[in-house]
Amino acid sequence: MFYFFIWTFTFDQKTMNKNEIASRAMRQHILSTTLEIVGNEGLAALTATKLGKKAGISKGALYHHFDNLDAVKYAAVDELISMFLAVAEPANFDDFESYLEVTGDTLYLTMQCEPYAMKAMYSFTTQALFDEQFRVAIQRFSQHGLTEYTRAIEYFYQGKIPQHQIDTAIRVVDAFFLGVGLQSYVLQGDDRFRQNWALFSQMLLTQLGER
Repeated sequence: MFYFFIWTFTFDQKTMNKNEIASRAMRQHILSTTLEIVGNEGLAALTATKLGKKAGISKGALYHHFDNLDAVKYAAVDELISMFLAVAEPANFDDFESYLEVTGDTLYLTMQCEPYAMKAMYSFTTQALFDEQFRVAIQRFSQHGLTEYTRAIEYFYQGKIPQHQIDTAIRVVDAFFLGVGLQSYVLQGDDRFRQNWALFSQMLLTQLGER
């Protein structure tokens, strides 16, 4: 009886783990499909019917993983933000210029591999004007980016230049982070984004006394 209990417990645990993995994979598939629809057609185009059809699942399966369509949207914006929150570690670079170069290349690569991602971000950012939960998510994204750039700037420059120069450089980041970069990519294309990123880097480096 004891051995049967152990075998049953182990079997149930393995089954549970497989089910959990499958459930997570399905949630990820739903969120990726959501971002693709929003990025290609806009947030208004997202419906449960369209999402289910494109994801290849029934509405019942969709609502098994999410309470409603709003829950899908909120989870999707969090998923999208996580794609852009991966940042380089300043200690891995010799200087701030190389840090900026790798950061820009990483963003550009994300845009190339997930071409709908930035457009989806723009849709969610617009929706943040009307929806508090979207607004909080976008604010969190913006604040995280600003915090990471502040950390990098202070790592390379604190004690080497006056604090007011560092503060001004951080304000440049704050102005650029969700504005010019997002707009230049969405409205003018990814090549324009690279040009604007280079200009942004030059402005920062000039402010920090590197140019």
